[in-house]
Parts: sequence; structure tokens; C-alpha cells
Amino acid sequence: MLQQFPNIVAQPGRCVLSSLAEFAGKPLDKRSVVDLLAIAKLPQAERSQLLHETLKVGLARSAMRLSEMPFGFSNTPSIKRVTSSYIKNFRQVMEHEHKFGGIKASTYTNLTANIFNQHRGTMLDVAKGVFEFYEDLETLFGKDVELAEMREHLPLIKDIERSLDDFFTTRLTLRLLISHVHSLNTLKTSDDRTMVGVVNTNTQPIMILSKAFIAARFMCMRDFKMAPDMKINGIPHDEYIRYDAATQQHFAYVHTHLFYIFLELLKNAARASIERAQLDFDGGTGNKTLLARSKGNTMPKIPEINVIVPEGQQMWDQERSVKLADGGTGMNRIVLSKAFCYFYSSVKSKPQVADEVSDFDRRMPLAGFGFGLPISRVMARYFAGDIDLNSIPAKGTDVYVYL
Repeated sequence: MLQQFPNIVAQPGRCVLSSLAEFAGKPLDKRSVVDLLAIAKLPQAERSQLLHETLKVGLARSAMRLSEMPFGFSNTPSIKRVTSSYIKNFRQVMEHEHKFGGIKASTYTNLTANIFNQHRGTMLDVAKGVFEFYEDLETLFGKDVELAEMREHLPLIKDIERSLDDFFTTRLTLRLLISHVHSLNTLKTSDDRTMVGVVNTNTQPIMILSKAFIAARFMCMRDFKMAPDMKINGIPHDEYIRYDAATQQHFAYVHTHLFYIFLELLKNAARASIERAQLDFDGGTGNKTLLARSKGNTMPKIPEINVIVPEGQQMWDQERSVKLADGGTGMNRIVLSKAFCYFYSSVKSKPQVADEVSDFDRRMPLAGFGFGLPISRVMARYFAGDIDLNSIPAKGTDVYVYL
């Protein structure tokens, strides 16, 4: 059901913090796929007004959520910078409303597009804030601070994680609605008749999975000069996608979200599989030894990734689930409990100081920040899905994606 906002307008000259707190206190429901399709049927003016009211609440909630995080997290330079940008955006939206007495389409589209573009790098900024937070704590408490280890004994850490989940969920709502309304209002003609705004009414999960696997395989070849194979329902990937079964499963979804989720999960599976091959081949002495031996035409055996999906539309409609199983290094129960923690990454070649984060990101790394799994779960849960993990050390990890 589409959420209705009361038409409460902050008075000109009123304290920005007062207005921000008022709108941040209002609820902001997530938008289901059904909601997005319903928005497409609204008149253009009504869609724009819905976006406007969503922005006022969403921008305010984002700013307040970031500024209220405990234990000094809100005071890191990157988090303060992101918070400031949301406050600035909130002010811009309110000033537009006061200036024009509502929405003036010719300028409002540009304003909302600029807001969307300004926050493309927000996830990276928050990741940098995590590293800055670590640096602050290490200054106070020493180099042995491991926040992911302390979550059970320091509830504040879990409070920050829940706040980050809430923040990224709100951010997702804002970006979804801006993209959706812009796409609908500009009436861009497309050869793809299945697209309704940002919703692909004929999302084919296997084809999205295939694109994500090709991208992950490219990263593996770039970084490791090798990559695992993948099978779908026991059939090699390249062969399976030529079958009718690959396109039989379809449903309405925001396919860009699905690609992100699959890519993050496949990157993790591929990296774990390669690491397992390295350990089995040379005892984990490193890439140099591994590549040197590879030149002698003795390649390590990389465990393949196995994907299981329901086949046939009727079965898919009943259970939209995908299982990704790798035969990689696996995780023990302690590591598994930290898998969705924003303060944990199992990767050794990750940034060591906050200033390295931006340069590290430019390489499009296979892994390193620790945000891949928690953000993927936020995306899956946004449309009432979920992600679950099971793992056995040295045997591999099973990931279940529910859509």
C-alpha cells in the first residue's frame, strides 16, 4: 500500500535542526515491487509529489540516523561529511518548496538528479568512516581493537550495525524512488518493453546470475590469473544458459539489486575457492609460488561453484530461492557469526588506514571492505527476501538467497 504523507511544511526561517528532527520522526516505509508498479500508474504530478514528500522524510532520517550513532562513530570525518551532505540536501528540498510553494518540475528534476548523483559514493564514504573509527579507537585503546569480536560484550557495536542497516535501507528507498520517478516522468522510449521505471517485469534470475558470474570471473582472472567454474543444477554454466530453463523463471523485480547481490556472493565464493586451491597446491605459500608452478602446466584444482535453483515457472513462483555452494576454505562458527558485520572482513589485502580506502576502491577489488554481505542482505530484505549462510571449515560455504 502506498504510504501517504501529511502535508507538513517547515516554516521559512525556522531552525533547520527543528525541521530535520520533525521530519526524521515520521515513518518511511520500504517500497515493494507492487508499490513501484502502482506508482507507475499515478499521474506525473502525483508521482512527483510523492517523491518530494519521501525526500523530506528520507533525507531527514538519513541525517539524524548518522548523527545519532554512539561511541563517537558519528564524529569521524567521513561520517560527518556524509551527514552534512544530507542536511544540505534537506535544506535544498525545503527551500525549493518555500520558493515555489510546491514543486516546479523544470528545476525539481535537476535538484533530485543532483541529490542522486551526489550520493553515488556514500557507501564508500561510510566504509572510510569505519576505518576512521578504528583509527580513533586504536589511538585510545591500542592496536588490538577488534570490534567484530566485541559485539557480544559491547552492545554499542550492535547498535551501530543496526543503525547502518537502517541508514542503508533509507538510502535505498531514496535512490529507488528518485530513479523510478525520473524514469517514468521523462518517458524515455526503450526497446525493452519489460521495463516499468526501475522494475523489470521479466527479470530472469539465471541470466542475471550469469552476468554476475562473468563479472566475477573477470575479476578473478585479473587478480589471480585463474577462476573457478560454475555449474547450475549440475550443468556447466556456459551450457545451462543456452537451455530454455535459463529463461523460464521470471518475475517482476529491480534487477540491478539482484545483480549486486549475486555479484557480491559470487566474488566471495570465487575467492574462497581460489584460496582453497592455493592451500591444497602449495600450502598457502602465496601467489608467486602458485603462478611459478602454473607455468609448468600444473594448474591447481579450483573447486567449482554449484548453483541450485527451482526449474519451471510454477515451482519458481512457489519458492523464489537460489543456493550457491562453494568448496572453498569455509568458515568456523565464530567467523560465521561475524559474516554480516560491517566491522569484519576476512581479506588480508584490505586497506589498513582510512586514506587508502579511495585508492583501494578504484581497483574494483574482489573483496576487502566487509560491506558486501551486509549490504547484500539489506537489499534482499528490502523486498521481503533474505540471505542465509551455512559453512564448514575446509569444506565450503552454502549461501541461500530468498527473493
